[in-house]
Amino acid sequence: MNKALLTVYVCIALLLAGCQQQTDERVIISGEIEHLGESPLYISYHQTGHILAYDTIYSNQNGHFRFKLNASRSINPISIYFQEHNCWTTVYAAAGDEIHLSGDIAMVDLLLISGGTVNNDLNAFKKQIHNLYRERQAILDGKYATEKEESEIRLAAIDLALKRKAKEFIIEHPSSLASVVLIQDFFYQEYDPITRELLSVLEGEASKYPATDRIRSGIESW
Repeated sequence: MNKALLTVYVCIALLLAGCQQQTDERVIISGEIEHLGESPLYISYHQTGHILAYDTIYSNQNGHFRFKLNASRSINPISIYFQEHNCWTTVYAAAGDEIHLSGDIAMVDLLLISGGTVNNDLNAFKKQIHNLYRERQAILDGKYATEKEESEIRLAAIDLALKRKAKEFIIEHPSSLASVVLIQDFFYQEYDPITRELLSVLEGEASKYPATDRIRSGIESW
């Protein structure tokens, strides 16, 4: 092989490596969400160096969207706010991940978010609480012709059942970052004293995650 040809091959290899590195430093997020329609979506996320960044994208008339973000190799939350519907969801992604959202915007908390270990684990939990959450939403929307007191009693029972399911999941998945998310959403934000106990259950990566440290610091002020 002559030197000129060798140089060409080396250049091609370097270019391919550079392209691969560039791809790996981004996360791709797409969605097909029923009843979303054409709407602005506000994205907030942390870039490398923990810089908080904001972007705006738009879904089309069919509720489809797709965008790319620069991302670090550690798993970080990316918040998506659906302005027209006054609701939001969070996906968890690292560089190289491809994340897809599907479901109905009316049940934003039950959107299936596939791609990445945290999102996949949370999907498993969402399947467990699917019927409870749908019943809860129906009561809040006034779809059941029941007395107010009966509705409030049933809502309290559902909320208790949801917490029980969350606790079971955390105990069964002590090293999953999804367990940290559930502690934050179901216990820490409600000043539930069981938060401290659940933190002690966490193992491995979950026990060292930055959000875990923030929760530990937060409960000290309770």
